[in-house]
Amino acid sequence: MKRKKICLVTISPETEYSRRVMTGIFAQCKRYGYDVVVVSALVSVCNYYKNYLSGELNIYNLINFELFDGFIITPVTMTEDNNMFLYESLLEQFKNCPKPVVSIDMEFGNYPVVYTDDKIPFKRITEHLIKKHNCKTFDILSGPESSPDKAPLTNQRLQGILEVLKANNIPMDDDHIFRGDFWYLSGERLANRYISGELELPDAVICLSDHMALGLINRLKKHDIKVPDDVIVTGFGAVREAAINTPPLTSYVPGQAKTGAEAVNKLRTIIDPAASLVDYEENKNECLKLGASCGCEEDFNYTRAFFKEQFGIKYNYDDASIWDNINMTMLQESYMTELLTGAETPEICLGKIYESKYLLRPYKSFYLCLNDNWLNTDENLTQGYTDTMLLAVSAEANSKLHGKHNHVFIGEGKERPFKKAEMLPAFTENIKESFKEPQVFYFAPIHFGNISLGYAVLQNDLANPGYIGEVFRNYLRNINNALEMSRTKYRSIYLAEHDSMTGLKNRRGMEDAIQQKILNAPDNAQTQIFAIVVDMDGLKKRNDLHGHSEGDNGIMVVAKAVRSITEADEICVRGGGDEFFILGVGDYTDHQLREKLSRFKGYLETANETMTIPVEASIGYCLQPLDKKEGFQLVLDKADEKMYEDKRSKKIKG
Repeated sequence: MKRKKICLVTISPETEYSRRVMTGIFAQCKRYGYDVVVVSALVSVCNYYKNYLSGELNIYNLINFELFDGFIITPVTMTEDNNMFLYESLLEQFKNCPKPVVSIDMEFGNYPVVYTDDKIPFKRITEHLIKKHNCKTFDILSGPESSPDKAPLTNQRLQGILEVLKANNIPMDDDHIFRGDFWYLSGERLANRYISGELELPDAVICLSDHMALGLINRLKKHDIKVPDDVIVTGFGAVREAAINTPPLTSYVPGQAKTGAEAVNKLRTIIDPAASLVDYEENKNECLKLGASCGCEEDFNYTRAFFKEQFGIKYNYDDASIWDNINMTMLQESYMTELLTGAETPEICLGKIYESKYLLRPYKSFYLCLNDNWLNTDENLTQGYTDTMLLAVSAEANSKLHGKHNHVFIGEGKERPFKKAEMLPAFTENIKESFKEPQVFYFAPIHFGNISLGYAVLQNDLANPGYIGEVFRNYLRNINNALEMSRTKYRSIYLAEHDSMTGLKNRRGMEDAIQQKILNAPDNAQTQIFAIVVDMDGLKKRNDLHGHSEGDNGIMVVAKAVRSITEADEICVRGGGDEFFILGVGDYTDHQLREKLSRFKGYLETANETMTIPVEASIGYCLQPLDKKEGFQLVLDKADEKMYEDKRSKKIKG
């Protein structure tokens, strides 16, 4: 039976909030035997580089509602600092979604919402400040009053604080509850009011988010107001910045993993109504985390946990075990950037990407999907993805077929096209070994600025999901830059080897291409080489009588006729002026070549039915066994002679 597939639509998957939600979703989907597809931009909606953000957000245009049984969405991470453009865009997109959707911690249209229970954490925080630190006066930096979408979060948190204050006979009025936006700036604004003397410092400020608390602490510190000596500050969320701040912020790990699991349960009641539900096991890590901002001695297990992910740490690279969990230091020291950007051709670049796959560990499969026109620098690639995509790299960690030639599909007829609507060919390959257990697929954008090139997919077992974070994001940034460099190099080479008017190869491009074909051709008696030479009749007369624009029109008609009889593995050339060549190497027959000439003449006859001034051309061919030492020039010269025979015969008849 086909497994159900749940799509998580989120953003900034390396943040603590997203990771915790994913932990619960993954655990519950593993229990139920569901696959999970995570579609996510890798940066925040607050990203200051707007062109880069635009390229990231294209990933959401890829979503095909028909491929999934249900959706989970995290609007909270999509509305940081009150940025609503992504939220509103997705809301419009999901109006057409025929499948069930569950939102987490914030309203999303009329879809059901599962909220994290934040009341108990704030009761614990408040009790700690009263009982441990004997705090008597409090200010509260709350959430936005004008945002009904986020009101449940704000109300729960406030209610937890106020219940404990009331139980301890500590008065609290609205003048000491300050509205914020869950982001740094509201903390800084409150700090300015303390600094100016407008507000008296309380014993403690309870902030409803870490980011607001950090904005408050760091602005106070700049003006010599010390935390916790002059005022205690606490946060909520236990994000990385809180743990490594100076002073480290006392915070709380919320139960967002449980919320993610409950969102899966909510979907299950809709998509699998007869199935039973399993309660999510509580995470013991969901508790108060002690930094120094409350006056306690910091818990080093909390504050130092993030330092191992920082840059500059040296490792013993002889220890094989470290290669199973690549970090930023190892990524930086891999010289991936130099190896990729130094690649001479797109094929070599993709091969280098394949060779760098070890930097994604732990992973099961890695896919690189590119727009079918990604190499065309003249195309507008800022609006999502092409209807046909190319599977450029398909790397499996445990593949027995080693080497890039087995996993890189570009050039020489190796392209693997698929419909964008499929999102990933692997979705339908259920017979693969990797699909015996529930899987997770992470979809992330590949782009340069706002130029959309494609997307990458990382696949793992749900039992070992390998959460994507800084390494994956920066790995893809290296790929973004390298592919753009490849596009630029390819364009330069293309212009040097192609005729600008017709788009056909020029003589330089012809020589490079045919020499490569001759070099790679098998050494046997069946291998033939052929040349067809075409020359437009009466070009000078056409130019003199009707003007050069009409002469150019005639050249383009002949060029299209020549292209129409050229197969994908053959070389089509504008030799200069009104002269064209076709060359090929393979097991050709004389009959095939005569049939090509017949089709060429038929094309011109059809074209001339709509032409005011008919176009004529002479044509000749030569076919002979391939002699690698002899090369291509002799067969081209013989075809040229045949073409002139055709031209002379017309003059005799005329």
